[in-house]
Parts: sequence; C-alpha cells; structure tokens
Amino acid sequence: MSLSCKKKMNRIEKLRQKLGDDFSAVMIEETANRWYISEFRSSAGVIIVTKEEAFFIVDFRYIEIATKSVVGAKVILQETDTIKQLRDLLVSKGIKQILIEDEMPIARYLSLKNKIKEVEFIAAMGLSKAIHDLRSVKEEKELDAIRAAQAITEKSFNDILSYIKPGLTEREVATELECSMLRNGSEGFAFSSIVVSGVNSSLPHGVPGDKVIQEGDFVTMDFGAKKDGYCSDMTRTIAVSFATDEMKNVYDKVLEAHLKAREYAKAGIKGVELDKIARDIIYSAGYEGRFGHGLGHSLGLEIHEEPRASLTADYILEENVIMTIEPGIYLPDKFGVRIENMVLLKDGGNENLTFSSIDLIVV
Repeated sequence: MSLSCKKKMNRIEKLRQKLGDDFSAVMIEETANRWYISEFRSSAGVIIVTKEEAFFIVDFRYIEIATKSVVGAKVILQETDTIKQLRDLLVSKGIKQILIEDEMPIARYLSLKNKIKEVEFIAAMGLSKAIHDLRSVKEEKELDAIRAAQAITEKSFNDILSYIKPGLTEREVATELECSMLRNGSEGFAFSSIVVSGVNSSLPHGVPGDKVIQEGDFVTMDFGAKKDGYCSDMTRTIAVSFATDEMKNVYDKVLEAHLKAREYAKAGIKGVELDKIARDIIYSAGYEGRFGHGLGHSLGLEIHEEPRASLTADYILEENVIMTIEPGIYLPDKFGVRIENMVLLKDGGNENLTFSSIDLIVV
C-alpha cells in the first residue's frame, strides 16, 4: 500500500506508538490532555487506553454528544460508584499496572491506590511527556483554530486603538478589549488580559487596575482570544499622545531583539539558542537583568505549553511547533516594553502568525 493510502492515525493510536512497549494501560484525566487525546471538550471524563482498546467514561451530561464526538475510544456512561466501575473495567481487562499523569492530584492518586488494590497506579513522567510531545507538534486543524483566534485578537487590537485615550483606567481598557474579543467571535479568553500603563508597564504580568492612563504613558497589552478551544497570544506596547526619546530608544531595542529572534527561529535549534539571540541584544545594550523572563513558549489548548525558548530550554525545537517571540525590557518605576508575535517553526525558517504592526504606535 502506498504511503498516501495509509489510514491516518488518531491521537490515541499516536499515543500508543509514542509509548511503545513501556505500558500495559494508561489513565488520562487532566482536562487539556483529555480534550486533546479524545478530541472532545468536556468538564469531566476519564480515558483508559490499553494496547488494544480505549474507553472514555463520562457522565450523563455529556454521554450523547460524547458518543458522536469522541475519536478512537468506546464511550461508556459513568455509573454512580465510579471507583467500582473503574475497578471492574481494569480487572476485566487483566490490567495489573496503569500509568497515570504526573498532573494527577495527590488526593485522587491516594483514593485510587487505596480503593483499587488489584491495580498498581504508577505516576510516570513518561505518560505526561508523551502527551505533551504530541500536543507540541500542531496538526493543520489545530493551526486553523489558532489562526482564527489570532484574527479575532488582531481585530480587537485595531478596535482598542481608537478607544484608548488619557483619562481612562487600565481596567476600563481591559474590559473594552475583552468585550471586543467577544464581539469579534472569541469563545472566551486565552488568559486574563494584561493592560498596564506608565510605571505599571514595568510589571511583566501586571494586573489591570484603577490607574488612570496619562499622556506620555506606555500602555502594554498582552491578550488573546480562543477559538475551537485553542488560544492565541499577542503583546503590543503603544504610547499615548507622545513618547520620550528614552521610551523610543528602549522600544527600538526591544524591536531589534524581536526581529532578530524571529529571523533566527526555525526547527532544529535549541530553545536556549533562540532565547540567546534576543537576550544578547538586550544585555549588550546595558539592560542586563531587565529582561527577566524567557523569550517564548508554545501554546495550544492552554496558553503556556511546552516547549519553550528560555535560559534553561536545552532541547531541540521541532517542526510545526508554535513559539511566541516576546522579548522585553522592564525599568522599575519608569516603564516597560514587550513585543510578542507567534511563529510556526519550519525547517529553515518560520511562518509568522501575527500581522499587527510592530512599529511604535502613538494614539
């Protein structure tokens, strides 16, 4: 059979392939992992995968839609005594050991361990790593969702530019920004939007408050929409009414670091190498210690996913991984600047997924 005629593997089959012979069964409950592996979004459910079969146990609220939507697993209605149901299923399949995610809460682990003594529950980094590795390399339908979320994000950014003016509070701008995302089709927010101004813009993850935006302030906005469960992420720093020479100089240095990192970003390099490109530019300009976070992170069903580009990311970045490029300079009691785009890593380069201008905008 030709390669083009081969049946495409679903995500449960990909997980089996990834784990190889190192498992007899796995149990998946963590929300994003469960959504990814089953291709079905719900607030509850348990996935059991053996070498030959897979089961998705879910309560009555989701049973009808799950039966139609879950990919690669038999859907089973959750019974009142869920522990007994789980024990009966594992025992009937001859399962003596089962891998669980390292994200599992300790209380849940102890409950399973104490109540299902016939089975050994093994918290193994191998399971979570295998799932995270699969999630890191994006399929085309995932990219379509992220592109759609980013289109909403950028439209909302354009909307907010005509709204921002001196006299508004950070909280008012953040509220209008999030309302704009909803009006433009977002199903929610990738994270709580960051809108910080003036001296507050030196706080990388500052919370919008009652500070009044004034002429001569930088306003940093870090925000993202969601579409079909997938996140987008963008940061822009704009000036209100005017920018001082110092503000322009810092902005230009962050922009230089951003552009150089984007130019260098590609599959096959280490995350630490990508981080170094931007960090060297910022540090050599006299701002050592003023760029205190990693250059970027991946995203998908969650806003922060592996892999990353940081001082400790000593691993190879693969093709079709999304990476944010978000260098910054933060000057306490003065101001801060951050510029963030998403890129899709490819062999020999990358695809820019963010199209809003990165030049300094003055409103």
